[in-house]
Parts: sequence; C-alpha cells; structure tokens
Amino acid sequence: MKVKTTIHIYYATYPWQEAAEYQVMYAKLADDERRTYICSQEIELDIPDEYDPTAQKLAALQKEKDKAQAEFANKVASINERISKLQAIEFTA
Repeated sequence: MKVKTTIHIYYATYPWQEAAEYQVMYAKLADDERRTYICSQEIELDIPDEYDPTAQKLAALQKEKDKAQAEFANKVASINERISKLQAIEFTA
C-alpha cells in the first residue's frame, strides 16, 4: 500500500552532541536556538498490505498493565509497612 505524507526537515545542534544533525519530523515546529526549519517534502511510503497493528497494540497494553500492577504492588507494600510500624509502637499510658 502506498501512503503519501509530508515530512518537515530540520537542522539541529545539541550541547551533548559532537556534530549537528538533520531531523525529520511529522509536524512543523517553531525555530529555536537548537533546531531550525529547512524545508518540507511530500514523500511516498510503502506500507505492507498485510500490516496489522493489533499485536503491537496488545503488547503495549500488556506492558502498561504490568507497570500499573507493579506500581500498585509497591504502593500496597509501602502502606502495609506503614501500618506495621504503627502497630509496632508500644502504647504506654
């Protein structure tokens, strides 16, 4: 399948790089001290006819789910630790 799209080309220099580079973006951005606009070009891309993003989307969602579960488990562990510390405090009247 052929897909036409417009790309925007920039000249960029960053302090952490030894040399400047050319960057291709899908959107036109404002110039700043590190990146300047050169031009735009319409290009034609060849996308495989049988391309199906479903597997990649499922993998991304699974990764997001795993991260959420890990964050939840860490939060619960933190709360449990705080509860344990409070329960361990001796009450003296």
